[in-house]
Amino acid sequence: MEWVQLHFLRELIEALLKAYQQKLFVTHTVDELLWGYKDEILSLISVFKPEISPYFGLYYGKNGTNDGDYVFLTGEDNYLNFSKIVEWNGKTQVHMIMLHGPEPALTSLPPSYRSVYITFSDFESVQGLPAFRYKVPGEILANTSDNAGFCVPKGNCLGSGVLNISVCKNGAPIIISFPHFYQADEKFVSAIDGMHPNKDYHETFVDINPLTGVILRAAKRFQINVYVKKLDDFAETGNIRTMVFPVMYINESVLIDKETASRLKSVINTTSIITNIPYIVMALGVLFGLIFTWLACRGQGSMDEGTADERAPLIRT
Repeated sequence: MEWVQLHFLRELIEALLKAYQQKLFVTHTVDELLWGYKDEILSLISVFKPEISPYFGLYYGKNGTNDGDYVFLTGEDNYLNFSKIVEWNGKTQVHMIMLHGPEPALTSLPPSYRSVYITFSDFESVQGLPAFRYKVPGEILANTSDNAGFCVPKGNCLGSGVLNISVCKNGAPIIISFPHFYQADEKFVSAIDGMHPNKDYHETFVDINPLTGVILRAAKRFQINVYVKKLDDFAETGNIRTMVFPVMYINESVLIDKETASRLKSVINTTSIITNIPYIVMALGVLFGLIFTWLACRGQGSMDEGTADERAPLIRT
């Protein structure tokens, strides 16, 4: 019976696709792709299943929304737990993926449903200010046991550098990666013309001033892809190859402006002077001590070099 129902459903979908002249690829504006457009097929389905929206958009219904209540640790008991996420909407686990916080914290890569951590990468200079660079390591999207919950169905991992988040998107074949498949397996890069992964343009990082903890520069970059393959029951798929097909990538970047950097530099210089005052006082004390010792020794030497009458005893017998 299930096979009959499934076969009937496929025949119905195929008939709808032909009736509405739907193709595998559609053309829409960036605004429609991001914030939603009314789809003919979804509009028809929503009549029978009201929970399915007639609109489709990567960020449809997300603008100005609240994704729930988070519980963070303050780090009072252990500074390493600062900003660690331990609970979301009363849950400590979601789809078998433990909500764990980072070393230095960085928000999750939306819409990946994957918490991330950052590790020290290098020393940088931003607007003349020293900075420590922390980056999201490649292990975040690697084919490891930490990402086993994203191997759908169980054990079916696509490879390193991509994450199947369909379990978080009601079964939609959405795949997350870094832009241009940066740090992903070569097979994903070579499958698409025009992919040129580059660390400078596609890495997610944050530059932090070590003295103040102020973020001087940061970039959060990720790519949204779809998993496509040929389906014999749907002629619309044609002879398409099985691949992870990129749809768009997002680059959220911030850089401290020169005026703010100048004020911060003044604060840092003032703080450095205040911090070094004890050492300056100690150095001056040592210097004055050496000068006093030298003057005392010089005075003693002058007394020893007096005339013969001055060196003669006061009482003679």
